[in-house]
Amino acid sequence: MRVAVLFSNGMIVQLFQKFLQDQGYVMKRTKVPEITEYLREENSSINIIQVLDVKKDSILTNDMFLEQKNNIQRKMAGKETHVMSLVFYEDYAKALEIAWDEYMCWFINKSNFSLVSVEDRVEDFYGLKGIVTEWLKEIETLYKSGDINALKDRLMNQQERMNYEKRMKKKPAPVSVTLVVITSIVFMTGYVIGDEFIISGQMDKTLVSMGQYYRFFTSMFLHAGVEHLIGNMLCLYLLGEAIEHITGSVRYAIIYIASGLAGNVISYLYRLNIPGEYAAIGASGAVYGLIGAMFFLVIRKTKGLNIPVNRMLLMVAYCVYSSFATEHIDYAAHLGGLVAGFVLAALLCYKGGKKQDEG
Repeated sequence: MRVAVLFSNGMIVQLFQKFLQDQGYVMKRTKVPEITEYLREENSSINIIQVLDVKKDSILTNDMFLEQKNNIQRKMAGKETHVMSLVFYEDYAKALEIAWDEYMCWFINKSNFSLVSVEDRVEDFYGLKGIVTEWLKEIETLYKSGDINALKDRLMNQQERMNYEKRMKKKPAPVSVTLVVITSIVFMTGYVIGDEFIISGQMDKTLVSMGQYYRFFTSMFLHAGVEHLIGNMLCLYLLGEAIEHITGSVRYAIIYIASGLAGNVISYLYRLNIPGEYAAIGASGAVYGLIGAMFFLVIRKTKGLNIPVNRMLLMVAYCVYSSFATEHIDYAAHLGGLVAGFVLAALLCYKGGKKQDEG
């Protein structure tokens, strides 16, 4: 009974929209709420599928339908365009009234998941008919099984992707861009002034022990060379942009800075027990914090992140391994930042032990 209610609320249409996106179609909303268009380039032409969700109380008319099709022709003027309309209906008479004279049109019955054949309509649309028919059979089987969770999972996957794409449209990620710019400016300043500039801000075990705690912060923005800078900034931006869109700029900034500070503090405490001088620079602790944060978000199955946990785990394992396998690497700062980023993401992205919605 619960399955039937879900479908009566339009779930089959939403599942079909996900199906089209999986087939490589790009969704374009229209001014008519009941009509959604999906575009896909095929060599030199563009195939467009109109999805009409016709409910019993629908206000959609034949004139509105034809006007929307004319809009496509105006927008695509000069391009080879093929348009196919799929009408999902509850009331067949109402659906037929809307698209009664449209040759490039099929009807889909929401209640029994069938593609209804109507005389004088196009037989196929670039192989779409067979694909749609098979999809409808699959959905019908799932429906009859009564597996509510499977149906919800299918729908949720589509919603997650839509939420993520919405967040990605908010480019550029302001904090990520600002951090890259500031770090690059600091590097160029050090390149011009020379070693004394680096020495004045680097992590130095002896000087920190004398009270120069600001070095926990300043050393995060210093780098030993162009390769060192580029490697960290690429990771910062590529990981940071995605994390910032998910967590928001404020929480992202806290994760980055706090992870860098935590990594330097842990490195300092570790080095206190090792004889000899110790100096270090670089944003790697903060960058590893982003890796830790991403690892948490993947484990948490955050909306919009479709990264398998085992793949993310492999990345974390490789990063840990490379920290120990590479010479002149401050592995204590790396591991400290990694753990700090994971913990900070857990604290900042949970509220009362429950998942927060990202927006």
